[in-house]
Amino acid sequence: MDDSPCSCLLCAPPAGSPAWEERDGRIAQSVTDFGWHVMGVGAGDDAPADWAYSIGLWHTLRSPEVCVFGLRMDVGMPVVNAAGTGIRGGLPLEPDQRRDDVLNGYNVAVRPVHPSWYKDFFGAGIDFYQAPPLPVTQLFWPDKAGRFPWEDGADDYCRTSQPLLWIPKSDTNGPWSQVA
Repeated sequence: MDDSPCSCLLCAPPAGSPAWEERDGRIAQSVTDFGWHVMGVGAGDDAPADWAYSIGLWHTLRSPEVCVFGLRMDVGMPVVNAAGTGIRGGLPLEPDQRRDDVLNGYNVAVRPVHPSWYKDFFGAGIDFYQAPPLPVTQLFWPDKAGRFPWEDGADDYCRTSQPLLWIPKSDTNGPWSQVA
């Protein structure tokens, strides 16, 4: 287990009273009660699809936070929770791993997120930890034929709704690189 110090709102409260934003208080309470919080983000004018991510896995388990893109929030948030439950149960997520225990028996691929994307997609997590970088790993789901977004023949929605966040933002283009 990584024994690096945690700089989150719970471990290093800001000077003065903990008068955090209401959102930060809810996140801190979820982390205290359950070990992590899952943040769902709906597709907006800039984002082509919903995404969900954990906040607190690093604090509680010294595990990278987990994110998934392109699934409706009512699907993506339970996927993130399932990944957290597996991590808590001793099944850490490793780069380039394939797992079938987080998305109803479908394989997911695991890739680390490059820090150049953190501010665009994980703002509430950065606020909770009070300083990036926090480690984040991305789960990718396959299309109906079992192909991942970077594989030849992957269907359009699978490719366009899941940004390839292991690639530095400066080396990419497309709709996800415009989200801010």
